[in-house]
Amino acid sequence: MEGLLFLAPLSLFLETGLPIGLFVPGGDTLLLALGALAAEGGLEAFPLLPLLFLGSFLGHLLGYALGRYGGKPLRKRFPEDLWKKGERLLSRFGPLALLLAPFVGGVRTLVPFLFGALGYPLGRFLPLVALGSLLWTQGLFLLGYFLGKHLPLWAILGGLLLLGALGLFFSRRPSRP
Repeated sequence: MEGLLFLAPLSLFLETGLPIGLFVPGGDTLLLALGALAAEGGLEAFPLLPLLFLGSFLGHLLGYALGRYGGKPLRKRFPEDLWKKGERLLSRFGPLALLLAPFVGGVRTLVPFLFGALGYPLGRFLPLVALGSLLWTQGLFLLGYFLGKHLPLWAILGGLLLLGALGLFFSRRPSRP
């Protein structure tokens, strides 16, 4: 189980900081499963909780840095309307986007990059992304822990698999014109 102390935060770091999270979002499932495993007594919550936060937070910082320093060259490779949509998102939701983004797979990867690429001030970015990472990692871990205290681990893991399968099914359906 000591491997989880390294692998789980690394997974969150990679999902939130690199475009991997666009294709393989799994942080929510991981956090819920880890919480349920801790409730069963198979895992200690400390030091895992702060490490999960750190993995998410550092991943968001990496995404911001990639956007900040690589955003301008990438802007030339993407349609201008895509950037305009991003600017509208930032102007519509503003800082709230940083608090909500971690809870949405794929979006948690794009939003920090977008904020960096659009030049959002780092001093305002840091506390918001820290709070968003804290709410996401600790909240879902503790939800999994609570569920693990009231449901058997197999039911929680089965439910997570079912939700993942439903998500894949509905994401693959052709959209109606």
